[in-house]
Amino acid sequence: MRWIFLCLSVIFLAGCATYKQDIEAGLSLAKEGEWKEAEAKLEGVLDNSQDKLLYYMEIGALAQNQGDFERSNALLEQAERMSDTFFPENFTNRSWALLSNPRQSDYHGSGMERVYISYLKSMNYLALAAGENNTAKKRHLNDAALVEVRRIDIKLNEIRAQNPSYQDLNAKENQAFYMKALSWLGDFYTGGRDTDQFLYRDDAWARYMEGLQYEINGEYDDARISYQKAANLYEDGYAKQYDLPTVTSERAWLDTIRMMQKGGFSQSEIQQQVNAKLSAEMQETLKQYQSGDAELVVLEHQGFIPDKREMTLLLYADPRAYSLVLEPLHGGGSIEANDAFRWFTMVYADINPLNLIANYKTGGAWGTFSGIFTKRVILGRPVWQQLNSAKVDTLLTQQTIRVTVPYYGRFTLDKHQTTLQVNNPKAKVKNHSVRMTSLADISFQEQLAQAQRDIYEGLIRELLRSWLAYQVAANVQDESASLILNLIGQVAVFASSAADTRNWLTLPAQVRLTREPLPPGEYTPDYTVNKKTFSLGKVNLEANKITLWNLRNPN
Repeated sequence: MRWIFLCLSVIFLAGCATYKQDIEAGLSLAKEGEWKEAEAKLEGVLDNSQDKLLYYMEIGALAQNQGDFERSNALLEQAERMSDTFFPENFTNRSWALLSNPRQSDYHGSGMERVYISYLKSMNYLALAAGENNTAKKRHLNDAALVEVRRIDIKLNEIRAQNPSYQDLNAKENQAFYMKALSWLGDFYTGGRDTDQFLYRDDAWARYMEGLQYEINGEYDDARISYQKAANLYEDGYAKQYDLPTVTSERAWLDTIRMMQKGGFSQSEIQQQVNAKLSAEMQETLKQYQSGDAELVVLEHQGFIPDKREMTLLLYADPRAYSLVLEPLHGGGSIEANDAFRWFTMVYADINPLNLIANYKTGGAWGTFSGIFTKRVILGRPVWQQLNSAKVDTLLTQQTIRVTVPYYGRFTLDKHQTTLQVNNPKAKVKNHSVRMTSLADISFQEQLAQAQRDIYEGLIRELLRSWLAYQVAANVQDESASLILNLIGQVAVFASSAADTRNWLTLPAQVRLTREPLPPGEYTPDYTVNKKTFSLGKVNLEANKITLWNLRNPN
């Protein structure tokens, strides 16, 4: 009886609310720029052991937006420690999540989120250094920012070592036909899709920011190396992968060349790079940089990363083909339902030959075509016999099982033209902003890369939960009680199916960069985008110094 009670407790464990639904009130306030109020709302929702990493990341980001840089760093340092220790997954924690729902497991964070913990910390240290008058303390804070830059470098090197580079992808694209065919055949059981192209393998923008921070500290050779790494990444595939303008690589090359000028490279070497890497327009931008100038650098962190949603799939058995079939639950013509269906056909639908053959054998020509709307998991006769002996096949033919998986809906990024005014009659702004990265696209593609894992984990979890509910009912002697328990179990399992939709939602959707060399002096810069103006206030730009404006635009 105690075993039955335990199983029912697991089955009834609710998992319907997504992470976005839980934090909706706080996130809505953040999107209005009400950072303090948003923090108060999120603190209560995220104050649990499973979401502790999210708590430190979300609240740390909101503290930075309030200008509370020291507290932000304290919170993000906690996130730093947890993101490192979370990688060895706790077996008990993982098992409990498998029996209940994935929100019961500790949140581990993505590779991108680990990188941007250090990114935000470096921004905090730079802001603290800018407000410090004591020379020794200012230097110490700038050094602390460089420590975070080196952490970024280490993290990116770890990520790069685990994933194919852009050069690897290009080599794969250009390989002989028979090698492509072998690779294609090897993709049968991954849905026939090459997920390597969606992986987060490096970060050109983070590399660029390394260069900027080295330049701020006068370490010009290190700045040159980082800028050049960024330029190569933008050229090799980062800009194409995340739909960025091609001028991103030129901007990085321009700053590489400026560091060559400051680092004592010969004029012939510099001119060779200018001719090879810069367009005529960008060469004119390079000429704007004069000895003794100051520079205003605006980093506009705009919008918010899109939230993950939950898609419902129905699982049923097809004994004739010794397989399981997953089909999206059609929810009418709403935008969200259409997005879910498009995600399914893009990521999961049966397009590889083995599944097409199985669909044809069970349903003829129409069965082949209907595979566009289903995902078939071919088990084969031996595995099916094992399911038969455990009576799982009976379970699958008597009821439909709900499987939920995370997905991203469609989103659009702000593309309004930005305007920088410095309000000084002696200076005229000539440069426009450049969209240097899209964290929204990085998150989207990371989800694409792990989509197959999500669906198989969801399938196993719901099969196990349904089987436990079935066993509870089957072990009750009283026939009426057994029927009631079976019905209750089916309803509970169906209703409590959940996907893990957690991610760091207070990160910006994109980052736009404006760099403007100006004569030294006093300025009151204004930055306008989409009819909204942000003001830096009065600032003194010093000769041969960079003034950094870290601007958080919630809209």
